[in-house]
Amino acid sequence: MINLENLTATEAEALAYSEGFAGTARQFGRIADLQRALGEAVTALDEIAYRTSTRGRPAAAKAAIAKINETIDIWEIT
Repeated sequence: MINLENLTATEAEALAYSEGFAGTARQFGRIADLQRALGEAVTALDEIAYRTSTRGRPAAAKAAIAKINETIDIWEIT
């Protein structure tokens, strides 16, 4: 038996679909989407943290927050 905890969310999603577990696959798809959004937000926040000037920090922070909100909004629709 395959332990889904040892797979990436994307791999677990594909496996769940192939085995006919559509609901489980959708949940792993959501996890994968959140992981991507979190990675993009962390990258944006790292950029903010290492800027020497305060110029551009609010825009970068807003972009990171917007990316997270976009992902959450997609979940609410589906």
